[in-house]
Amino acid sequence: MTMSGSCRLGSVLLLSCLTVVLLLPAVRAEPVHCVWTPWSPWSACDACSKTQTQIRSFSVYPQFGGLGCTGNSHRTQSCETTQGCPLEEGCGNRFQCQSGKCINQALVCNGDMDCETDGSDEQRCKTRGEICTLQKPPPQIELTGLGYDALKGQFRGSVINTLSFGGQCRRTFSGNHQDFYRLPQSVLRYTFQVTAENDFSSEFYSSSWHYVQDINNRETTTGTTSGHHYFTSKEELKKTESRQLVVVSSNIEVAQFQNQPPEHLPLSEEFWRALSGLPVVYDYPAYRKLLERFGTHFMSEGTMGGQFRAMMYFSQEFIHKLKTSKEDFHECVKRTHTVLFFIKITTTKCKSFNRDLIHYNTQDQHSKTNRQVTANGGDTGYIAKLTSLNLNNPEANEKVFSQWAGSVKDLPKVISQKIRPLYELVKEVPCAGVKKLYLRKALESYLSEENTCRCRPCKNNGLIVLREGVCVCVCKQGTSGPACEHGAPVEEQPGVIHGGWSCWSEWSVCSAGRRSRSRSCNHPVPQNGKSCIGKSEETVNCEEEEELQYLRMMEPHCFDQTLEPIRRCGSPPPLINGFILDPKELYAVGSKVEYSCIDGYHLVGEPVAECTEQLTWKRAQQLCKSTECVPPVLSADVSGTPWKLSYRIGETVELNCTAGRARDGPAEIRCNSGLAWSPQSENTKCLAAVTAPPVTECQPWQKRAQDKCVCRVPYECEPSLEVCATSVERSWTRGQSV
Repeated sequence: MTMSGSCRLGSVLLLSCLTVVLLLPAVRAEPVHCVWTPWSPWSACDACSKTQTQIRSFSVYPQFGGLGCTGNSHRTQSCETTQGCPLEEGCGNRFQCQSGKCINQALVCNGDMDCETDGSDEQRCKTRGEICTLQKPPPQIELTGLGYDALKGQFRGSVINTLSFGGQCRRTFSGNHQDFYRLPQSVLRYTFQVTAENDFSSEFYSSSWHYVQDINNRETTTGTTSGHHYFTSKEELKKTESRQLVVVSSNIEVAQFQNQPPEHLPLSEEFWRALSGLPVVYDYPAYRKLLERFGTHFMSEGTMGGQFRAMMYFSQEFIHKLKTSKEDFHECVKRTHTVLFFIKITTTKCKSFNRDLIHYNTQDQHSKTNRQVTANGGDTGYIAKLTSLNLNNPEANEKVFSQWAGSVKDLPKVISQKIRPLYELVKEVPCAGVKKLYLRKALESYLSEENTCRCRPCKNNGLIVLREGVCVCVCKQGTSGPACEHGAPVEEQPGVIHGGWSCWSEWSVCSAGRRSRSRSCNHPVPQNGKSCIGKSEETVNCEEEEELQYLRMMEPHCFDQTLEPIRRCGSPPPLINGFILDPKELYAVGSKVEYSCIDGYHLVGEPVAECTEQLTWKRAQQLCKSTECVPPVLSADVSGTPWKLSYRIGETVELNCTAGRARDGPAEIRCNSGLAWSPQSENTKCLAAVTAPPVTECQPWQKRAQDKCVCRVPYECEPSLEVCATSVERSWTRGQSV
């Protein structure tokens, strides 16, 4: 029997799509019951929510059918504190959103919603400026600002503000160049695909064990860093026989995005509030709570689109019944796109394969568990239809898939991403340097909590995976049982045991600026098999102590509230359509910043601003002045060539109409020195082409009258025939017209 439910997309493995043996009809491995660690001390009292937290984690994971832990991993209680809530401290001369976040006054009443959750910066405006006539961001842009839990392979809460434009007007084309979108401040680059590819790829695995092994090989970093194998399907664990597994996938890429570097990323108000409430002492429960809510990482770049995945299991019995070679089996699977059958079968052997497969799926009582289809992105209505494809109706399947694929451009999801650690985003809050250091420390502890090294090894080289807090063995072909203790692996010598790493030890105390940790290849100990790959010891610099020493100098009040913070300025004022080249977290008196402009603009004025003794910013008049024309506004049926995001002075655009339409107005416009188009593009329109009626040719002795040919009268006839006449009487010859 196979798993039911959906498989998670991406590179993270879903165990519901695997062959997992949990129950035996007879002898069972000794169950291992779950054990909690003791409750942690209560966290510091949160001055804003007036609550504190305790946490605990698994000391022993349940395994081999053992009982799971009951109860929650954290609990809270009310508390009192004399400390003030940082959200209530105000913003000085900056504008305070209703959430408590501070923004510069230059962003107030500028036509953009820079207060993410409430738009309070655009309320009660007597006058309102306009930085950009374009307001529409790319579809689903808010997904690029989500946090990501690398341990569980899941997206979490928003950490980046994707609604604020930051006083900048940057544009991008849609894939067909028909629509313009405005890029938020958070996005450095957003490129639409001209065409979306939806080709299929097929991967074959001899068993679920081979599938898990392949995923481990892709995700586990060799050397001194352990991979974390956590699989998030919520389906019940079931017993299945060893099966051949086929994975068919199709990625539809709509766009690629790249976020700004961390120092230029605006924080979401939700994440900013959470950072503001973090204690300035290392309190693992409080910092862990933030990681659970917002994830361990944020996205630096990625791909938007849709992802389709189909998984199919073939029992060894079925493969034997097919009476076909392995090569023929693979060929037919590729020809039929496995579970999809979007095309009609052409070859004789594949027609036979198709008939057997349909019979197998319709007669087998467990047929619904033999196929699993999942899709990410696109319309949910089409996704529901994809999960119930009819093997006997390839035309309908093709239609459903095409409908789903067509909907992806309007409803894309993040289907692949590169990530950076979340602590890099700690800024814009009191004691940001200290909190960044402590969040990095908490992240290291959090990632080490759930690791397969905490599970007991499987027998017969079974692979161990962690799934929903349960250790599960994925057995090799020929073995079974909760610990894979029964039978012998196929294609492997008996008695061979491959080694596995134990968990890392705790870090040693710093000595001479270095600290170390170690692990052993005894989980299990190798016997006539492969040893562990990677190093058994790791030594690093004690950077934490050096950073703390620096922070005690720069943020003394964060370690002793009786001390005054160093004198410093707030964030530098923004420059419309500009940015600060190298932003810092702290600006002491005398600090200088340099401004620059976005593409298409040049800076007029002095680029440097300085933090003065009065804790204000001194800067001369600055202006980012546009140097290029924006694309002209054209009628719906008028096209421009070349079509670009911007045009330099003197560049021209040729205006054309579609077939069957006639241009009325100028055929060419030019970007002039005033950054306007001359003549105006609105003067060119496309009209229905007038088709002249066919012209009937009249004979030389006829003329046209009311679209008809009528005979000419004699005097209307022109000479039409030249003849040669000879007069016998007068003895002459001459030409004559008649």
